Amino acid sequence: MDPPERHDGGMEMQPLAATGPIDPDAALVAPSPRPSRKYGRSSLSSTRAKKAPTMEAAVAHGESVIALIGNDPKKKKMLLLFLSILLVAMVGMVAVKGHAVELEKIVEEGDVEIAVHEDKDDNDDNNADEGGGEAAATSTTKSSPSTATVPVHTIDLDRYLPKAMVNSSDYVLPGTEDAPPLSAAKGRPYYPIINHFQNRNPTGFYAKKWGYFDLEDPDPKWKGKMRPQPNFAASPNRDVSNTDFPDGSWQKDKEYMTRFLEEANKLVNRTIEAVYGEFGVGIPQDGSVEVTDEFMVHREAFYKWPKPSEQSLAGMTRRFIHHIMTGDTFKLVLGGHSAAAGHGAGFNASYVHQAGIVLEPVFAHLGIEFRSYNFAQGGMGTFQQALAGMDLRGKDVDALIWDSLMTERGGGMMNFFFRQALLAGNRAPFMFKGDGADPTPFEEIGASTGAYGALGYSPVTESEQQAKTLPWAARYVKCSAGAADLCNANKYDGKCWVERDDFTPKTQDALVGGQAKWHPGPKVHRSKGRALALSVLFMLQHALNEWEELGTKSGYPLAEEHWHVTDFYNGIKEKVSNVGGCYGDVKIGNGRRGLRNIDHSELGNGRRLDLEGVWPTRLCNIPLQGRSLWGPRFNPMESSLLSILKKNAYGDVEPDVRTNQYMIGPDYQPPDLAAPWSTPPEPEVNPWEIAGSRRLEKNTYVVDVENVHLGKNRLTSSEINALPSAAEESAKRGTLNTTAVRLLAEDPDAIQPGLGFQVKWGRSGVCDGTTHSWCQKEATNGCLFSNTQDNRGMLYFNSLSGWVVFDVKNVQHGFIGAKMEPWHGAAEITTTQGWTTVNNGGKGNYEKSGRQRHLHEKKMQESNARFMEQMLNEVQEDINKEDINDSSRRRLGGGKSCGLSGDYIFEFAINGKIVASWNKDNFCKHYTRMGYNLDFIKFMDDESMKGDFELAMRMRADNGNEKAVMTISHLYWA
Repeated sequence: MDPPERHDGGMEMQPLAATGPIDPDAALVAPSPRPSRKYGRSSLSSTRAKKAPTMEAAVAHGESVIALIGNDPKKKKMLLLFLSILLVAMVGMVAVKGHAVELEKIVEEGDVEIAVHEDKDDNDDNNADEGGGEAAATSTTKSSPSTATVPVHTIDLDRYLPKAMVNSSDYVLPGTEDAPPLSAAKGRPYYPIINHFQNRNPTGFYAKKWGYFDLEDPDPKWKGKMRPQPNFAASPNRDVSNTDFPDGSWQKDKEYMTRFLEEANKLVNRTIEAVYGEFGVGIPQDGSVEVTDEFMVHREAFYKWPKPSEQSLAGMTRRFIHHIMTGDTFKLVLGGHSAAAGHGAGFNASYVHQAGIVLEPVFAHLGIEFRSYNFAQGGMGTFQQALAGMDLRGKDVDALIWDSLMTERGGGMMNFFFRQALLAGNRAPFMFKGDGADPTPFEEIGASTGAYGALGYSPVTESEQQAKTLPWAARYVKCSAGAADLCNANKYDGKCWVERDDFTPKTQDALVGGQAKWHPGPKVHRSKGRALALSVLFMLQHALNEWEELGTKSGYPLAEEHWHVTDFYNGIKEKVSNVGGCYGDVKIGNGRRGLRNIDHSELGNGRRLDLEGVWPTRLCNIPLQGRSLWGPRFNPMESSLLSILKKNAYGDVEPDVRTNQYMIGPDYQPPDLAAPWSTPPEPEVNPWEIAGSRRLEKNTYVVDVENVHLGKNRLTSSEINALPSAAEESAKRGTLNTTAVRLLAEDPDAIQPGLGFQVKWGRSGVCDGTTHSWCQKEATNGCLFSNTQDNRGMLYFNSLSGWVVFDVKNVQHGFIGAKMEPWHGAAEITTTQGWTTVNNGGKGNYEKSGRQRHLHEKKMQESNARFMEQMLNEVQEDINKEDINDSSRRRLGGGKSCGLSGDYIFEFAINGKIVASWNKDNFCKHYTRMGYNLDFIKFMDDESMKGDFELAMRMRADNGNEKAVMTISHLYWA
């Protein structure tokens, strides 16, 4: 994410050990064997010979010095003597060395500054083994780092820096080419991660205290230059052959690999220490802590890593090595309900992002673009997303979390969530256990699973004054019995705004909204997120050590059998059907009646679409695809329903393509200023700053703020009068199809894209589920720092709208279905107001010009504003019913119906042939209710049908009911 801008073993545990996790709703994680480490080197692999634990090794994560010496007073005295000798030796070593270190500080303007840094590593392997590691400070008294000054000279890293920004998707919706920066249609560009060197800030406060990623190319020939690389994109999953690595590539350079793995291991260990340090039990590199018996007991209790099975750990090791070697991406994805979405705490405060902000800079130093994605949706579960396969969640997912136990009971939908990730994605992600999720059965087919556990220790808050003496992140996390009110009073502390000079919004709410008894506050999310981050870091550390061991034995690059992933992924995907536990049969509508009583049931060659019976369980074992208008979702424009809409006679995918919400830019530019309730001040421990020890360039945009917010510009009266019609603009662009316009006017039943449907997009801006999003940053937003991304966009159509036509491509298993809502009112669709004929006689609203066009566009904007208010109310209503014991939720209805405004005729056609004409009663008989607010229609269920299909639907105009409205939010196919 963008960095916020700154302005300024053998011992029995005593009662101080943890009695449970910080999150009262989480299960207690049983302690597991801890790996021994020696100065930042872990020994997790079972294939490696185990050394007897030493005091040096115990200082790093995994072994307690106290556990090694027990209660023997003599051993304690020996420990003090050893620590004193070690401290003197370390200080002396620093004072003697004093050779030059090459440094660079990359500032936002691109300038290079010279800085002084104490050399902490002379690049000598023996020294690394004897005490040059990350967590070697074990003094029982406070010590200070050396202040010795060393000569400094600059490094020219200009060639390491990316020269241009990129976007997460190159897709452009036709008609949005001129969208303003940071609108949904334009996306949010960023500087990519392209090497191991581009972001460094070794002179900052945290770098001096905790160390930094001190990698420099050991070959003078390559200093300041990009080493040659193979064409990874030419091979499936970037699995190039080892022979493809050119001479000079770093992956085959032993000296480079030795230094890289050394620094990578230090980086991971340093970040682990930083997370420990947030809660007062970490050891910085400068040794400035007081290590006591009590400190070590708390440290040992802080986190018990629930180590995955050997199979799962081996799978993640392969994945990590592959991604680092090939510069691949790493995506951590969560799906769930409102608590997981961060309601009450704030979107960026949600636990998946609280893990992500720690992990992202670590992976960046390793040459990997890391992103955490939160696709949880308030009041809902995950089924409506999973039915689209991975199109709404991203196909390149590496680790996946399901957190929807409150809204999806029984296990079937949880199972479906995971199996679609395996079937429909490009990868076979690691699947996390916990919060009701149990993907363990998938281990039978070779998949990787594991828990992330919970933090087991936090300093106790006893009073308001005493809390100020605790580590910043630990304040009000756990309170004594007499101070319980303090923890309750500080449960929700996420605010809505930090004042800035360049923009003043409307009055902001006091706190982030969404508080509920089942919604944890930011502190619980932070603790949970740090446990998640630690689990990933321990797995990463294991992978680095395996890589080092394998490289030492067989050289570099590693043999392909250790890092290629294609066969690994495919071997899992091919066996998904062997795993049970998916959802069971759900009857279609009210019985086994319907389509076969209708004359239009055949679709050429005597085929019949099986639209009766049950919702197909075969979807559990085939990869699905889909598009939606609900959010957040991956690559919002490319994954939207708009991307598969067929263009109308004027060349537009929808009538208001140039003025809709996705064409609106923000009212101020990123980044947000640092929030004091979420960013610890110096000198408090900040794990993402410690992990990064870098300063990222801001992704700023030099734009005319008056023009980024389309549709809200004030036009003069003469400018309004001079507005051309949309039809004239279409003719000027060369997209006007006069033949199609005439056909719409002459034959309203012709299956041509209509002119009267309305797309209500919802939130403006880039709402892609990440902390890099810039979502609904409009002056009218009452809580700009909540960053909430829940969205329920809809496509509305009525009997005057004409046909809504989708191009559904690459159907391989003969299934098409949709999530639809027929219960919306007539006033909710604005496009057709004032019309008396279908498509307004082939003109739609395209011939309105001047003031008439201006008033129409203003009316549409007001309609969108009303929709936002209505949508937020509906989300909150559904959140209030998330409790599975709620009687209205048990009815699975939520007050919904098959229509509010009398009878209607709903028709759909495939490839130009009408398949079904359903009145309200028949529509209900085909309307499948899978859960609360989960209502689906099946358009095709015939395994023999494959290829590209045109799906069209409409509300027919000849029944005399112009008030009936239908909406569609998701379209699925396989």
